[in-house]
Amino acid sequence: MARFPFGFANSWYLMLYSDELAKGDVRQLHYLGRELVAFRGEDGQAHVLDAYCPHLGAHLGRGGKVIGADLQCPFHAWRFNGAGKCVQVPYSNKIPAKAEVRSWPVTEVNGGIFIWYHEEGKAPDFEVPRLTAWGDSGWTQTWQKYEWSVKTCPQDIMENAIDWPHFHTVHMMDMPPEKSHKFDGKMFFWNIGTTKQVSTMEGVSDSLYMEAQNWGLGYNFLTYTGMFTTVISTGLTPIDEETTHFRTAIIGRKDGRTEAETLQLLKAYMDDQSNAITQDFEIWENKRFRAKPMLCDGDGPIAEFRRWCRQFYSKDWAAAE
Repeated sequence: MARFPFGFANSWYLMLYSDELAKGDVRQLHYLGRELVAFRGEDGQAHVLDAYCPHLGAHLGRGGKVIGADLQCPFHAWRFNGAGKCVQVPYSNKIPAKAEVRSWPVTEVNGGIFIWYHEEGKAPDFEVPRLTAWGDSGWTQTWQKYEWSVKTCPQDIMENAIDWPHFHTVHMMDMPPEKSHKFDGKMFFWNIGTTKQVSTMEGVSDSLYMEAQNWGLGYNFLTYTGMFTTVISTGLTPIDEETTHFRTAIIGRKDGRTEAETLQLLKAYMDDQSNAITQDFEIWENKRFRAKPMLCDGDGPIAEFRRWCRQFYSKDWAAAE
């Protein structure tokens, strides 16, 4: 029996960072329980297709080549455009009418390549918002990246953000004396202010404030203000129904420093944040999901969060357990 009762959420999911897919590149991917292929045409457009050629089943990500704006199969050189349509069979005058592979809706924003997943194939019903700090000359110009493969699902990871008591128990932060949250359509907002010790900077104390927006169950970003002002972008992409590719990426405000100086100072600071994230892993990977948890009045807005989550699934899991 699966650990989680709901399958994949209908949401935007991070496939790659933009700098990981140059013009002419082809990348094999495995997400959402399936094989995928990403490529960037010579026109600069990024595309994601199902991986297997409809002809005789070759994997387009294993030896496929970009030809102009198209992807060429490594087996018989059939060519597919970004919409997944076969546009050329080199040894035939007629292209089979059904010669196509599934093309996934793609948006490239904030230095990331995202695809839209919907269990029923419906079109996107919200957009990934643009970060004003990304590309601003007053901020660092490249993402500092951290990534993990974790045996849990995006909903469980995202729920942590409003599980206020665990900040003290797991992360040794003071219980947040200031906090708020708001659920607004496809987005939920939360903020906290607290203090913690920075383990990678000789344990200095940092008074911090975090303000976050979560869009769907695959993407969120937060402004983290303490010793530095940073924006942390997070992609939560299911590999399968029980495993998530968890990626965070950080840019920092320069505040008069050079790019190199800011990056160097930020590394130790953000290594500490990365360490804090991994403190949850053993719990996530060994817990049982409770569809009907026994909550008390000191818990965060977990029940409200789960009601918000239901809109992203094509099947109702509320009666599970």
